[in-house]
Amino acid sequence: MAELLIRNSSVGYVKAVIFDKDGTLSNSEEYLLELAKTRIEFSENQLRKLKANNIKLWLLRRFLFSAYGLKKNTISASSSLAVASREQNIITTATIFSLFSFNWFKSLSISQQIFKEVDVFLSNQKGNKQKQRTLIEGALDLLISLKNQGVCIALMTNDTQIGIEEFICENKLEGIFDYLWSAENKPPKPNPKAVIELCKKMNFNPAECALISDADTDLKMAKEADIPIVIGFTGGWKNPPNLTEKQFIIEKLNELKIQRNI
Repeated sequence: MAELLIRNSSVGYVKAVIFDKDGTLSNSEEYLLELAKTRIEFSENQLRKLKANNIKLWLLRRFLFSAYGLKKNTISASSSLAVASREQNIITTATIFSLFSFNWFKSLSISQQIFKEVDVFLSNQKGNKQKQRTLIEGALDLLISLKNQGVCIALMTNDTQIGIEEFICENKLEGIFDYLWSAENKPPKPNPKAVIELCKKMNFNPAECALISDADTDLKMAKEADIPIVIGFTGGWKNPPNLTEKQFIIEKLNELKIQRNI
């Protein structure tokens, strides 16, 4: 096992560390901000096609801004867009469309179509920011140090498997992660059983692991799965998240160190 230290104080020994991705390892705020604004724009266009008046368009924009956690040029670290899966965000969007007298089938169909069209639109934008999710400062050094000490590294995210693969490829992280858990794995996070199943895949007991995330949903999930070292990270956002479910908290990834195996 290896000893984890926060600001040079030991917090325990681990065989594996489970990382969240967006906002923990990846600078995702600009990507999510662009994604949210584009989805809102396409939603407005769709409602306009359905002959909605200006009041309804204004309400739609206001509801989506609130649901996606947008405020000027920032996005809330605890919003559905930052924390929830794609499918959950489709449900959120469909719920808002249902407020405009569309039945659930119609609302869900509209939302699914919007998400698909936004994906195609953004993928065709040359050099667009949504493709540039760089590593947060200190992330690579931390991952390499864990790897060098023989610590198993897992990535658990609500992103898709394709999204994970793109993140790994773009940041040259091939061979770093020993295990991956995406939104397509069952159950997805934040179900505590997701952590338990991931630990089974790693052949470790949850008591031998640590989890690091910028979201209370993940931190609570880890505690309910009996992970003993639950670390909240606040340095991935312009407006740091107010984490209440953490056991330990760090603002910078270089506050976390790993030393000698025993």
